[in-house]
Amino acid sequence: MSAFEVWQVLRRRWWVIAGVAVVAATTALLYSLSLTPTYRAHAEVIVLPNRADWGLSMYLEARMRTFRSVILAFPQTDSDLPRDLAGRTHVQLAPEEGRIVIEVDDHDPQRAAELANTLAERLQGWVDANAPTVGASRIYVQPLLSAQAPGAPSSPRYKLNTAAGFILGGALGLPLAFLWDFLDDRLGDPVRAAARLGITVWPALGPFPADQVAPWKEPDGEVAAAFQRLYTQMRLARPEDPSSERPSWRILAVMGVTGADLPPMFVADLGAAIVQGGSTVLLVDGDMGRPALHEPFRLPASPGLSELLRQGEALALAPAEAGPAGLYLLPAGERLAPAVQAAALRRAARALPALAQAAEVMLVRVPSPEDSPEGLFLAAAADAVLLVARAGCTRGRDVRRARQALETAPARVLGLALWREGKRP
Repeated sequence: MSAFEVWQVLRRRWWVIAGVAVVAATTALLYSLSLTPTYRAHAEVIVLPNRADWGLSMYLEARMRTFRSVILAFPQTDSDLPRDLAGRTHVQLAPEEGRIVIEVDDHDPQRAAELANTLAERLQGWVDANAPTVGASRIYVQPLLSAQAPGAPSSPRYKLNTAAGFILGGALGLPLAFLWDFLDDRLGDPVRAAARLGITVWPALGPFPADQVAPWKEPDGEVAAAFQRLYTQMRLARPEDPSSERPSWRILAVMGVTGADLPPMFVADLGAAIVQGGSTVLLVDGDMGRPALHEPFRLPASPGLSELLRQGEALALAPAEAGPAGLYLLPAGERLAPAVQAAALRRAARALPALAQAAEVMLVRVPSPEDSPEGLFLAAAADAVLLVARAGCTRGRDVRRARQALETAPARVLGLALWREGKRP
């Protein structure tokens, strides 16, 4: 994985890392708050020889190493001290300085100071009673710093624990983000989607109005420009099969990967954008089970394709002009039951070449394979198929199933066009 790909994953999944880090930090803070505060008091004593003598100083440094064990043994030999005091006592020796630091942890700050001072006094008494005297040479212990009740607890350390939880959470969230990104097959980035699916994927079209055909209302707007780019890319697209005998196309089947992936406004906007280039376009609604292509133009659904097929005369019903000169619409007609629609779609596939004589380009709205498998007859009869999917919603597995269905038709797939839901600002 290149550095750019790593950056793309981090840009897409930063919220996973941040979320895990925040959860870990919050957990660490709540756990710290649940603990009983512990206070640490410390006392210092100094161990000195009674005269300046190098040999006595060496003896003193060697003797001080045993003082740790002596101090920790006091709770076991002195009934006035708590039995668990040894586990809460920390002894730091500095033989070269002749200094001993005694630290005691307790939930009560005052008691922690009292216990630290008591251990210092016990050590002083033990040395006085057990230190050998050789002539005038002797060692003794004197208090250097008496323990005071601490004003703040030594643990838990709320800020440190929270920061450590945040850092640990971020470290755990990093591999989780990469795993999430690997398992998430929703279509988003066109380059990544094309690499995974092995199909040409065009960048997502921005949100387009759902209540008007944008290229008519705003001929110079962003939506019209986006559909113009899509049309150019489709014209320049190379077929998946280089040996195909149909290098160009005139009849284009527009099919959603799933039933929710192809809004009728997408086909209407694409047709209006093609008309802007000077071509005549015929829009045909091939989904007779769920007619919808008439809605963007505020025209009735019937009479339409279903009535035309029932009459048995391919061109007995002239397409109605849908807007500016050059754009025509053949709606789906009367809604058909699934069984009746299956037969009608087979007849419609045979009628496509005759219908295509009415315009230079014909766009056919085809039901998705999961809604109506018979729509594959229309896809196979067309010169090419444009798959349509929603960016951030449609999954790669659904695209693979749709392509497998089209391969059985067989149908020529130009590529996959993405569009993004939402309202235009």
